[in-house]
Amino acid sequence: MKRCFIFGALPVSALCEKPSPGDMVIAADKGYDTVIGFGLQPDLTVGDFDSRGKAPATDDLIVLPVRKDQTDVGYAVEVGFSRGYRDFVVYGGVGGMLDHTVANIAIAYDIVVRGGSAVFIGEECCFTVIRHGEKTFAARDRGRLSVFALGGTARGVTIRGLGYELDDGKIACTDHIGVSNEFIGKEATISVKDGDLLIIWQT
Repeated sequence: MKRCFIFGALPVSALCEKPSPGDMVIAADKGYDTVIGFGLQPDLTVGDFDSRGKAPATDDLIVLPVRKDQTDVGYAVEVGFSRGYRDFVVYGGVGGMLDHTVANIAIAYDIVVRGGSAVFIGEECCFTVIRHGEKTFAARDRGRLSVFALGGTARGVTIRGLGYELDDGKIACTDHIGVSNEFIGKEATISVKDGDLLIIWQT
């Protein structure tokens, strides 16, 4: 499946996942500088350019108003959907201002509700949302991982290969039982039969 890569305003120092031929690359506002810094050429650049100061001199450009109902990343996701993409990788959308990170969690949740998938990658952590499905991590992954329910109670939650495991349990959106789990050098799997999970892990 071809993917849509979106680069937000926050800096990233490395690409753990790289675009392949057929993928779309969208630079959102200051994310244009990140794309160029990695030697990539965006297929499209969008934004109000408040974080960059001015729009870049590029042909494939959509200038958005400062006063709008979407963030620049949110607009970029809509462009991706309109062009047939359902699998999104978003760099530079975690960290910085807390409200923008929360907005990006809402965007990731919306992508999943609409039948897509998304991973948001930052300098210190990443997150994804799964619905009635699973997420697997390699044995080489290290650090902490947390799991939270979104939009109600997630049922049939199973966690395997982490420091704290769970078998067919449930997590409510008011629970914080899933915070600060840890990788232990084994392949790990998190799955949910009914509901939505936000998974956050260290990079």
